[in-house]
Amino acid sequence: MLKTIKIGGVPEHFNLPWHLAIENGAFQKENLDIQWTDFYGGTGAMTKALREGEADIAVVLTEGIIADIIKGNGCKIIGQYVKSPLTWGIHTGTASPFQDANELKGARFAISRFGSGSHIMTFVDANNRGWNPAEQQFVKVGNLDGARSSLTARETDALLWEKFTTKPYVDNGELRRIGETVTPWPCFVMAAKESFVQANLEEVKKLLRVIQRSCSQFMFQANAAEVSVQMVAERYKLKVEDVKVWFGQTRWSTNNLISRAVLRNVVDTLNDVGVIEERVEPEDLCAMDIIQFERAVFNFSDKAEQSNFFNSTVPQLLEKAHPNLKARWGLMSCQHMIEHLTNALFLSLKKFELPLVLEGERQLKAKKGILSNKAFPRSVAIPGQQKEPVPLRKASIEESKAKLLESLQKTLSFFEQEENQAWEAIHPYGGSFNVEEWRTFHYKHFVHHFRQFGLIE
Repeated sequence: MLKTIKIGGVPEHFNLPWHLAIENGAFQKENLDIQWTDFYGGTGAMTKALREGEADIAVVLTEGIIADIIKGNGCKIIGQYVKSPLTWGIHTGTASPFQDANELKGARFAISRFGSGSHIMTFVDANNRGWNPAEQQFVKVGNLDGARSSLTARETDALLWEKFTTKPYVDNGELRRIGETVTPWPCFVMAAKESFVQANLEEVKKLLRVIQRSCSQFMFQANAAEVSVQMVAERYKLKVEDVKVWFGQTRWSTNNLISRAVLRNVVDTLNDVGVIEERVEPEDLCAMDIIQFERAVFNFSDKAEQSNFFNSTVPQLLEKAHPNLKARWGLMSCQHMIEHLTNALFLSLKKFELPLVLEGERQLKAKKGILSNKAFPRSVAIPGQQKEPVPLRKASIEESKAKLLESLQKTLSFFEQEENQAWEAIHPYGGSFNVEEWRTFHYKHFVHHFRQFGLIE
């Protein structure tokens, strides 16, 4: 007997792998009867359908479903669907006086529904431009057709919508694209009512395996760049050259992995722009009987990788560090962790010393482990320090962040100077480290403690 599952998604090209799997009987082979519904109202309409039991599973924008889960819709993320980011076009009507997206502060934005992607991303874009998101005005228009009508009638000033979906209307002169914005996270996930997952766990796992195979075939079949592109162009009335660009930028998920750091980034951003009032942990968003969290892979001795991490990744991750961020292990607060990293930089510059813990063969073995790509063990004791964290030096976490970034740049600059290439300083477990070894240690040490607070997987 077939198990009926009601699934919803937007009527857009991203969801073609679903339709192909339905059409070729892939779900039926697993005794699944997939009842697909196109939701022209987008994520807002789908979250409503999930709440009211009109859909069991929905393929929704990441930011939209996370906001609704936190607001209590009783759903969980069961998988990542499209793992590349979404490019949103910022549109006006052709008769609009607005010629550039930077002119839209305080403007009237067409949105499909409150809580939809078009609504949330308007907040995010305003925040990215340094505006107060609360100053933007919103007009609910239901769907893309309603948005087009409102822009033409000058009832609204602007619309954020996926750029390739709206491109035919830009090409025919109905809309004008005056800017773009990109979601800083993978764009689509699959979500289901938690009660449905609990009652039908094996069927949901079967469904995920089928759609993951369909996505893989869609991306990697022979001549996919031609076959899949032509299929999308014909079914969705898009230009082949536009679909080629879109297909080259888009990657679908083929496993149950999702990044904990990505989910934290979405939650933090939604909280920053006022869409949600509280932060939650990634585990609270996901069906943990299904989801597995990704783990980043590092080559700690690679100089180019070190440089990118210290100069680009560290400042970005520190922006996401806040006082309420919980540690996965250990006694340190997030601010303690940041000041601890600064102390390690000072240690490599001989601003203070720690007693040696190991000697001889044990020290050599420890040094080899410290400089390897193998993860540090958790909760290693700091020689000479009590079990409780040392008192904080700075009055706020923002001051501690600033000091860490300043100290990091000074340390890296010191290591790069020619006259310091023979520099050595003592590591309490590994003995004498030169500048190359200290750089490798700091990279690994930063990653270890960023993982401790969920900033890196």
